[in-house]
Amino acid sequence: MKIKLKEKRFGITTLLSLFALVVTTSVFFKAIIDVDLMWDTWVYHLPFAVRIWRIIPPELYLFESVHEHRFDGFTLLAEFLQGFFWFVTGHLQAANLVCFFSLILYIVFLKVYFQVPLYLSAIALLAIPLVLTHSTTCYVDLPGNIGISILILMIYLLYKQNNFPTKWDLGVIFLAAASASNIKLQLEPIVFLILCFIGIRIVWLRWRQTKADKTQWLLKTIPIALVASLLIFATPIKNIALYGNPFYPVKFEIAGRVLNHKLGLYSQSPDYLKEAPRAQRWLYSILEINSPNWTVDQFSLDKSKNRMGGFFGAYVVFNLILFGYITWRDLGSAEPRSDRCRETTVAFIVLVTMSAVAANFPQSHELRYFMYWMISLVSLNLCLLSHDNQVSSFSLQLLKPKYSGLAYAFFLAIVLVKIGDVYAKPTSYTLDKHLQAIVQPKVLSKINPNEEVCIVGKQPYTFAYASPFHTQLGYSYSVKASGSADNCEGRRVVK
Repeated sequence: MKIKLKEKRFGITTLLSLFALVVTTSVFFKAIIDVDLMWDTWVYHLPFAVRIWRIIPPELYLFESVHEHRFDGFTLLAEFLQGFFWFVTGHLQAANLVCFFSLILYIVFLKVYFQVPLYLSAIALLAIPLVLTHSTTCYVDLPGNIGISILILMIYLLYKQNNFPTKWDLGVIFLAAASASNIKLQLEPIVFLILCFIGIRIVWLRWRQTKADKTQWLLKTIPIALVASLLIFATPIKNIALYGNPFYPVKFEIAGRVLNHKLGLYSQSPDYLKEAPRAQRWLYSILEINSPNWTVDQFSLDKSKNRMGGFFGAYVVFNLILFGYITWRDLGSAEPRSDRCRETTVAFIVLVTMSAVAANFPQSHELRYFMYWMISLVSLNLCLLSHDNQVSSFSLQLLKPKYSGLAYAFFLAIVLVKIGDVYAKPTSYTLDKHLQAIVQPKVLSKINPNEEVCIVGKQPYTFAYASPFHTQLGYSYSVKASGSADNCEGRRVVK
């Protein structure tokens, strides 16, 4: 009987591993084969990437003025990496791999630091619709939020144990902070807040080592921390030096003084929630109350432009209930283990703190900007469940990874049924097919060799008219994108 039970357990693990492998492989091929069609990808992510690497030099393609300002001040690390993949492979779709590989990196991180089985984290994370939809695109929200999620999990690690972090741990913290801060503008304040918590913990752990020379340690640590901070916050520091505004080109006010800017402060919400507190908007969004279908940008299929949802409300409730049960079981146990109670207590404090920050942040209901909350919630559950696998006295059989994985697989199956054909299955929509679909030959025929033209009214795909995409013409020309003929700066207008 025991032998049969072991075989049955092995079978479940194998089945889940195969499921995770098939889905992840399909997502990879989707990313590397299919061209991303999303608006932001063609309006500025890909154009920024090619300018950085001069795949298409700026004299051949000029952005609209608003995007020139964004290029000057926005964080560009993700676009730098997208351009690198494109430059090395000569394949535009390779830019999608920045998002895909960021997810793979996070799955490996959970395995190395928290012993979460690879299949379990792959299934549980891809069951988050926004994670799945972003994994095959050039949007930069996923890699930025992966960096934040790593920082949150490192806080969890540092506070649940009393060991001073290793050099490897500090390296992970630095890389995660630098990537998040230099990928997404909205994440810079969150990175700063997290680093404050991490810094306090590191100093406290060092101070408890009474035999250590604290003065000498401070003399070494402070300069290293300053240099690290310069790299982590390189973009806002550069913006302060050049434009006098850390968040340039976005409007920013400090002490009643409006700093140099080119763009207004973005603010949008559903009409029925315009007067609601940010926390209420966030709650409605994570529970998907009146939310549209799942898309990359959350609103392209939503006529009311609500920009709500993307976490799968039922999946959010499932993870909160699971987390609540684990917390109740560990902290309310008649025979608690101190190490397990500490681990669960820290996880609970981390969840409450990050929820308070996410719920009250500007535009908190636009969940693609703050995916870290759902990624971290799922991750904390996975860490606690994986620890249960080692401490059997604190776990029910059904909560072990191989069995809880079935529940996560159920939610992923629902997501795949609803959007898998669009976001997880390659369709062989290549660049050639894309150019044939969206580029109008009559527009190209109006452009003369070496001419400087302004193409109006073709966004988001004006970039596709750049001459390097049309080598069959046998000549080059310069294109400026514009939404209006009034902003063509003397160039001949082509429509």
